[in-house]
Amino acid sequence: MPPRSPAPPAPGAPAVTALSVAVPGRVRLRVEGLRNQAALAERLESRLHGHGAIRMVQPSVLTGNVLVVFDPTRLSVRELVAVVARSGAPGTPRRNGRRPGRKNGSTASPEAPAWHALPPRAVVRSLSASPEGGLSAAEAEARLAAVGPNRLPAPEPRSALATLWDQLASLPVGLLAGAAGLSLAGGAVFDALVILGVVGINAAVGYVTERRVDGILGALRDATVPTALVRRDAKQSFLPAAALVPGDVVVLQTGDDVPADCRVLEAEALALNESALTGESLPVAKAAGAVHDPATPLAERTNMDYAGTSVAEGAGLAVVTATAGGTELGRIRRLIAEAVAPPTPLERELDRMGRRLVGLCLGLSGVALGLGLLRGIPGLEMLRTSISLAVAAVPEGLPAVATTTLALGMQRMLRRNALIRRLAAVESLGATTVICVDKTGTLTENRMSVGAWHLGGTELVANGRASGRPDRRLRWAHLIGVLCNEADLTRSEGGHWEVNGSGTEGALLAAARHAGLDYQRLRQEYPLVSLRPRLENENWMATVHQAGRDRRLVMVKGAPEEVIRLCTRRVDGDGEVDLDAGAQRDILEANAALANQGMRVLGLAFKEVGAGERPSYGDLGWVGLVGLRDPIRDGVREAIAACQRAGIRTVMLTGDQSLTALAVARELELVRNGELRVVDATQLGRASDDGVRDLAREVTVFARVSPAHKYQIVRALQAQGEVVAMTGDGINDAPALKAADIGVAMGARGTQVARDLADVVLLDDNFGSIIGAVEQGRTIYANVGKALRFLLATNLSEVLVTVGALALGIARPLTAIQLLWINLLSDVVPALALSVEPPEPDVMTRPPRDPAAPLLSGRTLRGIGADGVLLSAVTLGTYGLALARHGAGLPATSVAFATLTSGQLLYALTCRSETRPGLADLGRSPALLGAVAGTLGLQVAAATVPPLRSLLGIAPLGLGDWALVAGGAVLPLVVKDLGKALGHRSGSSGATEGRP
Repeated sequence: MPPRSPAPPAPGAPAVTALSVAVPGRVRLRVEGLRNQAALAERLESRLHGHGAIRMVQPSVLTGNVLVVFDPTRLSVRELVAVVARSGAPGTPRRNGRRPGRKNGSTASPEAPAWHALPPRAVVRSLSASPEGGLSAAEAEARLAAVGPNRLPAPEPRSALATLWDQLASLPVGLLAGAAGLSLAGGAVFDALVILGVVGINAAVGYVTERRVDGILGALRDATVPTALVRRDAKQSFLPAAALVPGDVVVLQTGDDVPADCRVLEAEALALNESALTGESLPVAKAAGAVHDPATPLAERTNMDYAGTSVAEGAGLAVVTATAGGTELGRIRRLIAEAVAPPTPLERELDRMGRRLVGLCLGLSGVALGLGLLRGIPGLEMLRTSISLAVAAVPEGLPAVATTTLALGMQRMLRRNALIRRLAAVESLGATTVICVDKTGTLTENRMSVGAWHLGGTELVANGRASGRPDRRLRWAHLIGVLCNEADLTRSEGGHWEVNGSGTEGALLAAARHAGLDYQRLRQEYPLVSLRPRLENENWMATVHQAGRDRRLVMVKGAPEEVIRLCTRRVDGDGEVDLDAGAQRDILEANAALANQGMRVLGLAFKEVGAGERPSYGDLGWVGLVGLRDPIRDGVREAIAACQRAGIRTVMLTGDQSLTALAVARELELVRNGELRVVDATQLGRASDDGVRDLAREVTVFARVSPAHKYQIVRALQAQGEVVAMTGDGINDAPALKAADIGVAMGARGTQVARDLADVVLLDDNFGSIIGAVEQGRTIYANVGKALRFLLATNLSEVLVTVGALALGIARPLTAIQLLWINLLSDVVPALALSVEPPEPDVMTRPPRDPAAPLLSGRTLRGIGADGVLLSAVTLGTYGLALARHGAGLPATSVAFATLTSGQLLYALTCRSETRPGLADLGRSPALLGAVAGTLGLQVAAATVPPLRSLLGIAPLGLGDWALVAGGAVLPLVVKDLGKALGHRSGSSGATEGRP
């Protein structure tokens, strides 16, 4: 038990406990309150870096621990604990006025103040900034030298050497290398070269496939250099975003990307699209005067603009508070660095099986060596024999089967627009038990559209079309939506309509176009006179338009509860009536009903005034409500239904409000155990680790979640033994994408950060492609199981033939070169054919396999043992008959060799299914049929072509010998099919069974 050193008391200091002190000068500390608190982590890191005895500090907001490397001759553990506790206390003065040794990621203040909790004037004063003139060039250069460029380091691409090493660093490949070494030790140089050739081919296939994927991803990267409009030396100019420093004043306009974390100083109808960072699908209005509590969640800080977001509408002025690693985006990068993707189920299984094979090889070789010595066979000869048996026991085809199967699956998925970055990722998807889905941009299109209109009184008009005759209220609603609007629509090269401006306003233009209206002609018919933008405390906007020589129209849209207070009348039928209390109540109830459907609701109103009259915004006529929704992507409902049929649970994660999340979940029918439960991030934040695991087990929808919450949910599911796939497209999804067993990113609309970290990139953003990948993964896992069963049973039969002959005291029937021929030709080719068997008809209606279950269960292993005994017994039987006929010598060993090889090839047919006869439905398995026929032909050639006969050391066979070989080869197939016909299962595993 490591010693626990309590920290000395300090005002506001967190409790610090030493967890591990095993290595002198290296200690891991638990800091109270550090989990999910990036500000505390920043504070600790900045202050401890200034201590002369501390060499390295790594705080983790995920675990709440801090790793410290220090000089034990200058600082004891107890003293270090006290230093860490004091450094964690708020208000501790910084050392030397500057954070030492920190570049490319610091903020202007190492204490990382809660800028959203300060008024604009205090922020400007603290950063020594000037809203009017900006920083001077000299001051900006000095700050840039101190904090480093505003640039996050791009993930290093894997080197060619690292990619190649990934193909070689597995236990099965290690076993083959060991077998080659044993062959060399036994003098079998040719055998060793052939085995190493198999290893080389296997590595080449994986290397070429993964490097091709890396090349495709490189082509997806955006090569543009981001810029920002900055005030420097009282002038405005565009500068590279990398040149920004804390204290710079930036000008933000519609369509701009926010270049760094900023505090808003001025806002003119400013709204940001923060979906990539927070998951919030609707634009977020920003205000300069707002001051928030320090603990306010990131998604609710309406006075801050964060790097990684963009301006959806309006304009503003902001002062940079943090750059590079000091931004919220930089903190997410640190979460990414701490996340480690677990090995895939197949990797774990092959590793576990490799360890078993090591023991099996050594055990069988030892048994053979002992039997041979007891029989009086010379020790050197028996040593060579035991080495040959060890080589025979290793399934040389296993790495090639696994790599080739995954590579072919990778190619098939690429044809379906699903880019698989790692070979093993396809198999991982097949093992998935839970898919965590980011809502915005994955389930939905991240594109607003009009979902419903509520016009006049209580009538609901869906899809922007009134029933019956043309409705005057609907025309006014479209006119307001078109005129009181700053957005525009343009056609892309692909013919799609794209929005320039707010997504909300773009949806209103699209609705008008859908209704057959030419919005550009309407704007020409009613030219804009003036615009009144949305103000900080008034969430509505208004425009004034010329409507003829002596008339003007005042158009208003905004928050329904605010717009309705400006109205005294409502449009009803062909005229207007008073807006009484009952009508107002009905409208507000309709507003709530639309909001409960997950829509963003706007109120619409207008009035006519004289041409010379000064426009006012009262005494308006109420027209109605428009509900806007982020539409569900095509194919998502079907994909989720397919997941449910496959027994895969879908969990939705979103930064949206609970009501919006609930509405989308209802539409997608994300029901679990008969109920639909939504948990807000505030409840998640209050839960303990056990509580989070309980929630992750039961809850279907998590709302208002942060990147750390998504990571936490993924880890909680994995702690319960689930295999978790995480889909997403934004920066906020990145930590969870990396931590998940399988990360799936959107390729077309997703951020580069998400694509860099994902295992699978959906090039067409089609969530339904995941289902195809799951099917491929399940099929691959099942086929690898079939191939593995074949390899183990046949290799075991080879060993048992030799050990059996030694035990019976008869001449050994197989030579080392014959064993190698069987392993590299008769074993590998059918195994590869089994690995590309088509999917079983019910592969996507079975429940996911138990992630903890082995690839080969105990029952399956017993079946493999029985099959190996059957093959070896038949071979020894035919060998005995041949000995009786020919006596000891080449003819008898040639019969045994041909019988074992041919019997193994026909045995491959039975491995297609645990229930179907081996000869049934061969048309479904053209690859296997061709492999068996081709290798049988080679086996005949080996017995008839003199050079091959000489190489393998076999004699020509007569008709009687061939009849004996044919009977021995067919017998195992007949016995297995009889067992199936009688309903007896000689050993199965649910994950590896074929089904009719």
